[in-house]
Amino acid sequence: MDKDHRAPARLAAPAKSEGSRSRGKESAPRPASAKKPVPSKATTGKRSTKPLAEVLGEKRVAGLRINLDSMALVSNIHRASGFIRDHFERAVLKEADLHWSAFVTLWCLWIYGELETRRLAAEAGVAKSTLSSILNMLEGRKLVRRRANELERRLVIVNLTATGAELISSIFPKFNAEETRIVERLSAKQMQAATDAIRLILATINDLDGPLDGS
Repeated sequence: MDKDHRAPARLAAPAKSEGSRSRGKESAPRPASAKKPVPSKATTGKRSTKPLAEVLGEKRVAGLRINLDSMALVSNIHRASGFIRDHFERAVLKEADLHWSAFVTLWCLWIYGELETRRLAAEAGVAKSTLSSILNMLEGRKLVRRRANELERRLVIVNLTATGAELISSIFPKFNAEETRIVERLSAKQMQAATDAIRLILATINDLDGPLDGS
C-alpha cells in the first residue's frame, strides 16, 4: 500500500519579536511541496506483491510439511504462462487469426525446419490429437504442408509453405516487441537471472522425464 504523503499540519507561528524581524526570511517554513516524493516499491520494480491465490494457498497448507519457496516459484511460473498466453493472443495473434498453439507450431517449424509430427507435438507442447486439429487448420489456410516420410510411410513430416514462412516472419517482430514490453520493469541482471533459473528447471525436468521426443 502507498504511504500517506499528506503534509503534516503546520504549527501556529509565534508572534514576531524585534530579533526575529531582523532575520527576515530565514525563519520562513519550507513548503511541503518541496519534499521529493519517495517512489513506491511497486513502481520501481524491486519488489512484487503476492497474488491472492498464493496467500490463500499458503494459509491452506499451513501445518503441512510444505516447501513454500518451491511452491511459490512453480505456481507463479504456471500463472505467468497462462497470463502470457492470454495476453499475446489478444495483443498480437488476434490480428493474424491465430491462437497460441497454432503460433507456437508455426514458430517451431520456422526455427527447426521440417519436423515429424511426434517431435512437433512435443516441441509445441500439445497432444498429438491436438496437433492434428491444429495442422488441419493451418493446412486449410495453406500455411503448412504434410507429407509421408519416404523411409517410414506411417510417419508424417510437416513443413512451412512460403505463405506460412511469410506470416510468421511478419508476426514475430510484433511478438518480440510485446515480449520486451512485459519485461520492461526487470533490469538486465534480473532478466538474465530469471532466464538462467528457468533453463535450469527445464534441464531438471528433462533429466527426470527424459528428452521431449522420447529419443
